[in-house]
Amino acid sequence: MKSSFSSLGRVNDWLALRLSRVTSSGSLIPEVDGLRFLAIAAVVFHHLVSIYLPATGRVERIASSADWFAAAADSWLILAAYCGHFGVNLFFVISGFILAIPFVKRALLNQPALPLRSYYLRRVTRIEPPYLICLIVYLLIKWHDGNDITGLLPSFAASSVYLHGPIFERESAINGVAWSLEIEIQFYLIVPLLMRGFNMRDVRFRRYSLLGAIILFGLLSQLYIYPHGPKWLMISLPNFMHYFLAGFLLADLYQVEGQRLRNRPWWGDLLAIGAAMAILWVLLGFGHLYFMLPILIAALYVGCYLGRIANRLIRMEWIVITGGMCYTIYLYHVMIISQAFVRTAQFSSTARSFELDFLYQCLLICPLILIISAILFVTTEKPFMKLSLGRRA
Repeated sequence: MKSSFSSLGRVNDWLALRLSRVTSSGSLIPEVDGLRFLAIAAVVFHHLVSIYLPATGRVERIASSADWFAAAADSWLILAAYCGHFGVNLFFVISGFILAIPFVKRALLNQPALPLRSYYLRRVTRIEPPYLICLIVYLLIKWHDGNDITGLLPSFAASSVYLHGPIFERESAINGVAWSLEIEIQFYLIVPLLMRGFNMRDVRFRRYSLLGAIILFGLLSQLYIYPHGPKWLMISLPNFMHYFLAGFLLADLYQVEGQRLRNRPWWGDLLAIGAAMAILWVLLGFGHLYFMLPILIAALYVGCYLGRIANRLIRMEWIVITGGMCYTIYLYHVMIISQAFVRTAQFSSTARSFELDFLYQCLLICPLILIISAILFVTTEKPFMKLSLGRRA
């Protein structure tokens, strides 16, 4: 018996080592990857349900929020899955935090600015090769499925340089989730300029300025861009800037206050639960408060960092490891789900309850998502992750 447990432990350690990501500083903030897990789980859940419903004949299509709310009569899980689209916004806050950290450290310690050439080269090396590989894989699958590949080449070219939204004013025809990566790239380009705001020495003024900018961009998105803006603007940085700025605010709090507050107060768990419930509350019925969502996400993340139970959960080994693979999972999960449902939908039955039938499909498909994503992470992402770090890897 001991030998069996020892063998399982060695296998676990081997897998953990192969599937763990590497970082630019050589040190990992496990809470960040734990939060990435929450974000990618929400996105995958959203797409699992959105593909499951029409694939199994329960609804004709899921193309709008009205379709989601109409389908929700079958189960409360459908409403929960609808909220999963917000996982992308959770990622934006994390990106703002991660990109701000090295700049904030230098600004607060009066160190020389991060070399821009190094910053941009690392971003390109880290993000672009796995993304191009993914686009090629998607293009080949579409060609195999009978699509006109020559007609897709303009979309492929625009997507490869993160300009599909501005050029075609819609999501990528190659990989639909790439619209959010285009927004990330737009943000990467201006981060060094935005970080000059951390030269403000008055902490309160700096944080109030960030908070004001978050609310300002939130109101711009809610009152103008969504109801009146053109499509290209809806899938561009100005419509989501407030989420990245919330990450900046978290980076400021983490560097200045993080260690002082980190005594695992009980109110941290209450803050995490309350913020999560408030986010769902706004998403499902209080659209006039959308501009407050970045602040609620920041509160959720602070609660997860400070709370005893919440922190313990998001620091669990395989939650952290899976969160570290989120880029690969995000790039490929829609393709895996779509291809899997072609084969597994025949085992579905509308005679079963939604919850039972959907659980059955998840048991078939979710292991495939994890296994295929793990293989792709090791072969198409981690090598470039190491390359982007140079000798530090």
